[in-house]
Amino acid sequence: MSRIEPFFFLLTIIFLNGCKNRADSYILSPNMKITDLKSVDGPYIYGLNDSIEIVKVKRSKDSIFYIEREKQKKDSNQFFECEVSIFDKDNFLFSLMNSYSIPDEIYKPQEKIFVTSDIEGNFNAFYSMLVGNGIMNKEYQWTFGNGHLVIAGDMVDRGNNVMPCLWLLYKLEQDAKEVDGQVHFILGNHDVMNIQLDIRYVRPKYIKLAKILSGEEDEKKAYHYLMSSSNELVKWITSKNAVEKIGKNLILHGGISSDVVDAKLSINEINNLVRQHISEHLIRKPGDNDRANLVFGRMGPLWYRGLVKDYNEHYEKISQNELDEILKFYEVDHIIVGHTIVDNQVTSDFNNKVIRVDIKHSTEKFSGKSQALFIEDNKYYRVLDNGEQSFLFKSVKGSSN
Repeated sequence: MSRIEPFFFLLTIIFLNGCKNRADSYILSPNMKITDLKSVDGPYIYGLNDSIEIVKVKRSKDSIFYIEREKQKKDSNQFFECEVSIFDKDNFLFSLMNSYSIPDEIYKPQEKIFVTSDIEGNFNAFYSMLVGNGIMNKEYQWTFGNGHLVIAGDMVDRGNNVMPCLWLLYKLEQDAKEVDGQVHFILGNHDVMNIQLDIRYVRPKYIKLAKILSGEEDEKKAYHYLMSSSNELVKWITSKNAVEKIGKNLILHGGISSDVVDAKLSINEINNLVRQHISEHLIRKPGDNDRANLVFGRMGPLWYRGLVKDYNEHYEKISQNELDEILKFYEVDHIIVGHTIVDNQVTSDFNNKVIRVDIKHSTEKFSGKSQALFIEDNKYYRVLDNGEQSFLFKSVKGSSN
């Protein structure tokens, strides 16, 4: 028997046992490769009572990609490997959380805060910003002490390394808590779209894998199988907030509109509505709850762009007076947002009251082109993925961190 035949045997077993409607194109015979799968992926981990199912796309020594699928008894001491499909062959280990609790929404001022957004499966940019700015080291260990790492939405879609980016953030959240640090994963519109099965921006590799695993040809049905409620990352994502406040900084993905303030939606109510309705596609099919429709709609915190620019025929950029009313309502001095790309630099507007952190990240490591926001001792800095800093401003209203 040749070296590659065991893999074909393994795949045959996988498809016979794991697919409901196995497509003929995936029946394997000698010297056939799975041409639809061209990179490693996963792990996808599904919690099933006291057991877990682990799914990975792996590459053999013969450069053949194959699916490894196994069930195990759940063990709190178990570690999983996440391999990244890039030339550097990055990989790291992580363990599962015992449970997923709703994070706090409001935090006192902090000594150090690092904010970025819209990673979108770009592992190189994410890795470089974290290592270059002392958030973690090259061994994937948290090195930010009691600092706070904040992701202002959109970890998913578009990129080829969505799973490694999510698992790395998942790992760092656990590591940070051990030394009184904190990781904040604030939901963006694309994070929510994945839960709602809005797959317009999902890379084809994930759809292809979903079809193989589920046996479904319908893309949404297949993706629902991949991102089911038993998926450990889905459990984790759906526990998160859409808006948080750290000191005098309000942090979210899209932005707060005057409509949200007119409706007197508190941070707590926004987050509760997001968790309650996260699987409903309310921006396309509004429901009976007007407040939920607002939160998930064009003027809500996941989608609103008016803090940064006019948006087509829908609305104009917010006025200074409207912005001041929002700041007053939430008792903050600054609003930090992602979602809307602003040139190639992290910038501020409205006399530093609005800070925009969504830029077009480089796909190369330590390029000096990816940027984030760093706040320390009430001073706000633009930081590069190679560790360089440039001063933006100092908050004039006291303890804003």
